[in-house]
Amino acid sequence: MKFTKLSLVAAIAVSSAFAGGDIAPVEPAAAPVVETSPWTFGGDAKLYYKTNSSVAGASIFDQAAAQGQAAVSADIGYAINSNWKVNAGLTGLATLGLDDSVVSGVWLYAGADAIDNPAGSFTSVGDALWIDTLNITGTMFDGKLTTVLGRQALDTPLAFSEQWTIAQNTFDAAVALANPIDNLTLVAAYIYDGNGNGPRITTFDGVTNAGGVYTGEASAGGFTGSSGYFPVLGIDKGAWAVAAIYNFTDAITGQAWYYDVMDVAQAVWVQADAKVSGFTLGAQYAWIGTDSTLENKTVTALGVNPYEDSSAWAAKIGYGIDALNVWAAYSDVDDTAAGKTAISVSNTATMLSGAGWGNSGKHSGQSKLYTEAWWNYGYVGQAGATTVAVGADYTLGEVSIFKDTKISAQYTSIKDAKEFLAPLGAAGLGFDDTVDLDEIAIVLGTDVMGLNAQIAYIATEETTNLAAGGSSTDNTDEIQLYLTYKF
Repeated sequence: MKFTKLSLVAAIAVSSAFAGGDIAPVEPAAAPVVETSPWTFGGDAKLYYKTNSSVAGASIFDQAAAQGQAAVSADIGYAINSNWKVNAGLTGLATLGLDDSVVSGVWLYAGADAIDNPAGSFTSVGDALWIDTLNITGTMFDGKLTTVLGRQALDTPLAFSEQWTIAQNTFDAAVALANPIDNLTLVAAYIYDGNGNGPRITTFDGVTNAGGVYTGEASAGGFTGSSGYFPVLGIDKGAWAVAAIYNFTDAITGQAWYYDVMDVAQAVWVQADAKVSGFTLGAQYAWIGTDSTLENKTVTALGVNPYEDSSAWAAKIGYGIDALNVWAAYSDVDDTAAGKTAISVSNTATMLSGAGWGNSGKHSGQSKLYTEAWWNYGYVGQAGATTVAVGADYTLGEVSIFKDTKISAQYTSIKDAKEFLAPLGAAGLGFDDTVDLDEIAIVLGTDVMGLNAQIAYIATEETTNLAAGGSSTDNTDEIQLYLTYKF
């Protein structure tokens, strides 16, 4: 993670003391003064590729079945003094000509017509450059208060920067972290705009048609927001979040969050995690309740208000010994009554732009529930979803010239997930239709000559169960390659 992308940071005050004995110590020689530059610089370069078996008439590795893209992120910081620092960052996307013969699409849509027209077509390829970070960070009261004002990454349970893709989404926000007593951190944040692009990283500058459906905005580059945090329902206001995080011991941490997505929803997230004798234990609870806009909204086609509150709980247990770690998790999201829908327990910043390439229309972002799938996210937080996930990773260590080589595997099984706002999308499911999904992901990662490389294989079986009767099943095999060089 790049240094300028960190918004929820804790300032650590370092002090030292000298205790003398009966004999007075010799006065030490003056240490030489070391000049340090107020400037800092860092970043990374990435090349991502993936191909799958889901494209009709194309074999895996065919151009029509593949997506690929390159990205470079550069971050610079300037320390005004010991308390204040200015951070800025740029990210650029390019296809490097891969779209001529190797790939037919990209990880993130780019170019001037990223979201092309109200009919919903996309321009897949193109180059783009945008400011993803621009903020000022300050520490006060001997490090007990930290503030970040401006464009930044966030990492909170229900509003966060997703790391799955080639360029993360960021936010225009104001964040304050206070440490009034040892082991306690208080958080307050106001989030106005979300900045991103593509179907899984919301543009936040889209428009809605008469039925309230998010359609995108013609010729919108879309990398920075202009219409507030939650524009899909015509709301141009932001979101508030407050939290308390307490370390009971070095091994036990609890956190509680409250969110107010203005005029849309309130939400609560409570979580506790512990490490005991090699075991890791965790528990989560989340609740999302509708506010005035959703409470008073009627879906024209139904003639009623279909929105209900949602809640979920999850638990996780893991065990680590030497180079091996194993874990298992379970989550359950409350179901809705017939003909009703509920906001997904997932990233409120991205849920209304779909779950991504291959999952567009699912109206859900990633979830912080322990059971979240490795790749096919957007399901575990849906109303009615029950999920079991198990995983393991084994560190092989150094293998020849390869460093930190690790192999990981995860199996996720999701049952009875209902889609949020399902009937409002042209390709959406009905309110009472459900999705079952099984995913197996195997990942091999290593470092070689400063380059981090990962290759992943994902097998997916997705079944749509229609409330009116009948079902259909799709099976997909996918291979992904990630190359990242940090500088």
